[in-house]
Amino acid sequence: MAEPCNYHSSAEAAWHCQPCSRHFCGSCIPGASANYRNGRPDCPLCHKPLDYIGASNSAKPFWQMGLFYFRYALQPGPLTVLALAAGAGLMISGLGIISLLLLLAAVALVSRYNLLVIEKLASGQLQAPSFGDALDGNSAPLFLKVIGMTLIAGFVGYKLMAFGQGALQLYSIALSLLAPAAMIVLALEGSLRAAINPLKLLQFTLIIGWPYLLLWLTTSAVSAAPGYLLMLVANKLPPWAIVPVIAASTTYFYIVTSAMMGYICLSRQQKLGIIAERDDDGDFLEEAEFSRARALAENQILMREGDFSGARRTLVECLRRYPDDPALNERYYRLLLATQDKKALRELGPHLLEKFIRMNRAHKAAELYLATDPHPTIDKSHLRHTLAEALYRQQKFRPAAMLLNNLHKEDKDYRQLDAAYLLLAQIYIDGFNREDLARQLLAFVRKHFPESKLQEQVDTLERVLGGVQVAGCSAR
Repeated sequence: MAEPCNYHSSAEAAWHCQPCSRHFCGSCIPGASANYRNGRPDCPLCHKPLDYIGASNSAKPFWQMGLFYFRYALQPGPLTVLALAAGAGLMISGLGIISLLLLLAAVALVSRYNLLVIEKLASGQLQAPSFGDALDGNSAPLFLKVIGMTLIAGFVGYKLMAFGQGALQLYSIALSLLAPAAMIVLALEGSLRAAINPLKLLQFTLIIGWPYLLLWLTTSAVSAAPGYLLMLVANKLPPWAIVPVIAASTTYFYIVTSAMMGYICLSRQQKLGIIAERDDDGDFLEEAEFSRARALAENQILMREGDFSGARRTLVECLRRYPDDPALNERYYRLLLATQDKKALRELGPHLLEKFIRMNRAHKAAELYLATDPHPTIDKSHLRHTLAEALYRQQKFRPAAMLLNNLHKEDKDYRQLDAAYLLLAQIYIDGFNREDLARQLLAFVRKHFPESKLQEQVDTLERVLGGVQVAGCSAR
């Protein structure tokens, strides 16, 4: 079962901090490897390097991936290797010195490619490597190590013949059981000594657990497939095509078994100490976007851990660089609300609300204003007016009216007093059915702002109020 993120329970973990025993998802650790120093992010809590577990954590169990292994061997890279194997099969007819050397080179490349499949899948790369990846100069050394493993296994078997048939049979069974482990260890470590070390191989099988037995059964069955295939088609092929078909089919099923070995390592990646590859070029963020995303993510984590001072420090540092970022400002305000820092809300609240107004986010300012208890004292008339308008649109009539009441007494020089009182009149009509107070406000606007551009709206609202009054009289 996949490990969930400690801070987003619906998301699968992509990162793990060993010292903190915490799991993080992609939202907690934003961006790509290139966004981080040394290409590896640090834990937001202890600042130690994190281990990437994304591919292994989301990997399905080994036994649920049957079709994947057979499709894996049909990708461009494996198909190129199959073509090489078939071509090498055609060379056997000549078997001159050059043909023999070319044949050995082809076998070495095929062996190298299969070991590469195990290595890449174990590290989390589900896309098959290209054929060019196998041309890294390691084909001959690794092929010699494979030959060395075979010779050493044969030599040990030869020595055990002196102990009787029973000892040789037990050795054959052990050799068969440990063969997949030996190939995997050789692929991952590149060491012949490790690949023939019985204790190392036993430790590997214990880490994998009972699925290793399933791996052994499936790889044994798949490895036998070319023989059965040959029995079916041998009589239907021309003689010259038999060897190439055998070579191609054997290589195909060899890649399938290699994919099985690599994938089972992927499912135990952390326990095996495999360094995961992360293909995240598409997640790269520009510096400004990355800084903001990281600050917001760390803030949420620190708040969940109860480190409010650290959470606040993280936001403040980022706000110094991006003072007008809406998300950072909102998170900062909500942090003050969560910590019930009434002093900061009293002193900084109006300033932060004004920021939202300036950023054309009056609806957000109204939302935060309502969330603050008690409401912050707003001294600036323009801010009171804009907040009241946003609250009116949200049908929060009482706080909207409180912001505008007696505005002419507190700031008689406010240039938009006519618009503010026209708004207050609408609030009294729609929110409180107080036509009497609305008429008083409209009369105030008509008297004190005779040149106002809003006189037409005042007339319209007065006619509406007149219609309401007439209708009321008629009803009586």
